[in-house]
Amino acid sequence: MGLKAAKFMVLVPQAGAALLSAGADAGFDVTSIMSDSVKTTQSQIFSVLGIVVLAIVAIVAAVVGIKFGIGWLKKIKG
Repeated sequence: MGLKAAKFMVLVPQAGAALLSAGADAGFDVTSIMSDSVKTTQSQIFSVLGIVVLAIVAIVAAVVGIKFGIGWLKKIKG
């Protein structure tokens, strides 16, 4: 490693600490951000599940209705 790399390795932790302290002063709260993101993801997943479940029920009902309808028509035909 050269002299520049050594200086860089010394300065990076100081820069990181400065950024973290500035973020803490600005009201950066990881807990609330993660909580909000989990709640948002949960609501999006449940909305998608509501649509998907309804679509699956409609498709299965159509398939079963057609299957029994064709069987019923074959019985009538004789």
